Amino acid sequence: MISNYIKLAWRILGRKKFFTFISLFGISFTLGILMVILSFLQSELGTDKPLTYKNDFVYLNTLSLKTDFFDTIVSIDTTFLNDEMVLDSSFEIKGTGSMNWNSELNNGIAEEYLSDLESAEEVSIFIPSSEHDVYVNGVKQTFSALYGDPSYWNIIDHQMLEGRVFDQKEMDAVAKVLVVSDKSAENYFGTKEGVLGKEMFIDGTNYKVIGMYAHTGKIMPYVSPDIVIPYTNANLDNQDSFYHGFFNVLYKKKKGVSADKLKEEIVYAATRIPMDHPSKPEGYEDIVFRPNTYDEDYAQAIYYEREASKSYSIMKWIIISLIAFFVILPTLNLINLNVSRIMDRSSEIGVRKAFGAHRGNIISQFIIENIVQTILGGLIGFGLALALINMINKGGYLMNARLELSPKFFMYSFLVTILFGILSGLLPAYKMSKLQIVNALKENKL
Repeated sequence: MISNYIKLAWRILGRKKFFTFISLFGISFTLGILMVILSFLQSELGTDKPLTYKNDFVYLNTLSLKTDFFDTIVSIDTTFLNDEMVLDSSFEIKGTGSMNWNSELNNGIAEEYLSDLESAEEVSIFIPSSEHDVYVNGVKQTFSALYGDPSYWNIIDHQMLEGRVFDQKEMDAVAKVLVVSDKSAENYFGTKEGVLGKEMFIDGTNYKVIGMYAHTGKIMPYVSPDIVIPYTNANLDNQDSFYHGFFNVLYKKKKGVSADKLKEEIVYAATRIPMDHPSKPEGYEDIVFRPNTYDEDYAQAIYYEREASKSYSIMKWIIISLIAFFVILPTLNLINLNVSRIMDRSSEIGVRKAFGAHRGNIISQFIIENIVQTILGGLIGFGLALALINMINKGGYLMNARLELSPKFFMYSFLVTILFGILSGLLPAYKMSKLQIVNALKENKL
């Protein structure tokens, strides 16, 4: 029976070509845009390489020196003692504000106080993004360099294409080595093949290429750098002598440990840092750390709130609203179109009911017809999404983000397409199933 419904649906699409065109255009455009949104979310917030362990991340990029301001408020209370008025003064201390000096961390602070926490399986200390201009055949190119450590590769699991990553011995020896993305290798050398052992001239120094990894393109700079160099090679002359500097810390929590537990340990680590160092600016009394998960940090970079959890909540509602807009509104429009379409088929349905078709048959027929139409529109929308994704990647319209198609993306898109078809066909099918036989045959209306 289902096969008959599918054949009937195909014939119905060819009856009114203009109506079919309008329906398919609306479906394909809506689903195409929705697929691009899903592709972006999968690319940036999914768990494909190099973000396989994304849900285990805790990220710290700021050290805040803080002092709080208080004011003493005097309250005058009138009492009577032996029939004489007495003024009884009381005081209330209220906070009136605070002053913060925010900056990235000094590597000394990170190494001594933040690198050995109980809840952390891996800890990476790095300078997330340092741009360098290089000239290749007289043409200037800009490369984003991450100055990292060997642990970086155990947390951000880039797909290695050739060679290897640097180890602790090379880092301690300040070896002039680097690992390059395939995209940057092609931009610098003109090829992705045979780049191991070649040298790249970066910031006045020749570095030997010892490995190459797949460039993925992410908005967060530490996830998708162009090149990775041991941070012992970084110029730290302008770094604060003790507190502030250029470094971030990325943690991968242990299995079975909550992100909140690791956050608590990071926050507590701030209390162990001495506040009597000569480089400390006058007037500051405390050190504050505000570690975030990857999703919270991502959301805070898009919509800043002091509390990253609020930024994440806002981002989630924005995403839900966008998806709802591209599902619910077009679904309502398609429902109206389907109601108009089935009005012309009331006699056909009346005849079917007269020959014994029950309500479930009618509902199944119209839902299947609508799913067939929606899948066809979804295939067109999939092609539209491919074209849009290719245009976005080539044009760089989303900064460093590179959208990709993956099995997960296809599965999500297919599920959305089926959901769209069911929702937009259910109400018209239900109305049609309630059609009285006499009205259908005589009046040809609902």
